[in-house]
Amino acid sequence: MIRLATLDDLDSILMIIKQAQTRMKQQGLTQWQNDYPSREIIEKDIKASHVFVYEDKKILATMSVFDYDIVYDYIIGKWLNDRPYRVIHRIAISNEAVGMNITDKLYAFILKHFKVNDIRIDTHENNLPMIRSLERNHFKYVGIVHVLTDKDSKRLAYHLAL
Repeated sequence: MIRLATLDDLDSILMIIKQAQTRMKQQGLTQWQNDYPSREIIEKDIKASHVFVYEDKKILATMSVFDYDIVYDYIIGKWLNDRPYRVIHRIAISNEAVGMNITDKLYAFILKHFKVNDIRIDTHENNLPMIRSLERNHFKYVGIVHVLTDKDSKRLAYHLAL
């Protein structure tokens, strides 16, 4: 089940993010290695109703969903269209759920729940598990964006347009 997160979920969400950070570090990624996303960021997202969790007896995954990201206004490349879209940030899967393709369910949920045909997302160029997930779900690589949350700011931009 996918649902809106509450502050009661904060510790579980942070644990999953920590697991994802550790996996990224083991893969040699610089992404999320600077105490990002922090407890304060996730708490703020929860209070603003941006965080969703996937649970099956317990929380196995999390993501933050937004209407817009100013970073995406500056792309080296071109988005597939200019329609309204949702942005996914801070998507993380628990260690025990890796390989269960939960991201497939998260993407489908966004399309249905928000009644949109477009999702935009970015990831580090070496985050191969995320890139495989995006490609498996028909996201198209559209260019490069530079995030504000990391010194290693280059990210691959992906767009799903139905």
